[in-house]
Amino acid sequence: MKRILLFALLSAVLTACGSGGDSGQEKSTGEDAQNTSEETEEQGQTEESGEGQQSEADASEIIDQAIAEWGEVSSYEARQTFTISSGDTQNVVRTITTQSEQDEVKVEVDNGSEVDAHYVIDGDHFTYEDGSINEEGSDVDMNGSTYGEIVQNLETFKEGDATKMEEGYEILLPVDSSEDVSGFVDQEVLDTLDGAESMNGQITVMLNDEYQYTGGKMTLTLEDEGSEINMISNLEYTRIGEIDVLEKPKNM
Repeated sequence: MKRILLFALLSAVLTACGSGGDSGQEKSTGEDAQNTSEETEEQGQTEESGEGQQSEADASEIIDQAIAEWGEVSSYEARQTFTISSGDTQNVVRTITTQSEQDEVKVEVDNGSEVDAHYVIDGDHFTYEDGSINEEGSDVDMNGSTYGEIVQNLETFKEGDATKMEEGYEILLPVDSSEDVSGFVDQEVLDTLDGAESMNGQITVMLNDEYQYTGGKMTLTLEDEGSEINMISNLEYTRIGEIDVLEKPKNM
């Protein structure tokens, strides 16, 4: 099973400061009124500067807590959109990955023209099309596919820049080479990245207040033989630890 790229939706934070003065206050003399006006103006500036502020956090502690809380969980649903564009050409692939607590996996792949459904049951790989079940020839390695294993792969982000957000945490990791993403992509994508003359971008992951890894976002720009390739991927995790049994076609 190809590993899922790690990406997330960005979130914004507003940090509120105190409000203005008492509307029932008596009128002041000229000097008092001027002082009050200056204080109100300064307070307004403080409110404006406070908007959007975020506090720093320790990425290593956040990842350790996530692994401790969720490292044994298997099930989740992941929705990913992966866009590759170069010049006038753009390809978009959407996937929905569902894993149960029984270590059964379903992956739906929508490439814009058709939707393929893949199932991995007890290590056997099946496809389902037009009501027919087809068993693929090779077995599938399930290592790294559970939610807990995906969270454990976030170890690399301990070196990232963490920020405490309004409803959780955001960790950002710059990307300057294929080594920076080698733990998060399959070999096919890695071979593509290795062939590029240069690359730059970033991966951002999001965790909520319960230290659940809820998704992320990756942006990469590659340059190769004078061409520029842009890659953007967004990923969202839901139903974490809530899928006991995978829904699958009869007789599979």
